[in-house]
Amino acid sequence: MPERNVTSWGVMLLSVILAVMFWFFVTWERPVLRTISVPVRCLHYAGGMTCSGAPPFVQAVISGPRLTVALLRPKEMFLDLDLSGVGEGVTVFPALEPLMGLSQELRATRIFPARIEVRLSRSK
Repeated sequence: MPERNVTSWGVMLLSVILAVMFWFFVTWERPVLRTISVPVRCLHYAGGMTCSGAPPFVQAVISGPRLTVALLRPKEMFLDLDLSGVGEGVTVFPALEPLMGLSQELRATRIFPARIEVRLSRSK
């Protein structure tokens, strides 16, 4: 009879461990939102030009699995405005999400401002 009791405890313990592991898996995979401030950088514009009008930061609401969002490092994120081949004048960047370089699991659900206008002018 004592053997049967030990076996029952073993099965119950295994059941509890599996239930807790399943709960963690389900909880950590639920999508969550996180608001971060992302610095804006003007890159690859011609020498002798000045870039102005870009805000120093944009506010982005990032959505994705809880664990992936928790491991996100905002200090390593940038919104890079590629100005290669752009001449003097105003350039508009209407779609900012692709410029953030997020992984496939993450999505920027809201970015403020939604578009950026940058002016390139000759340096004096």
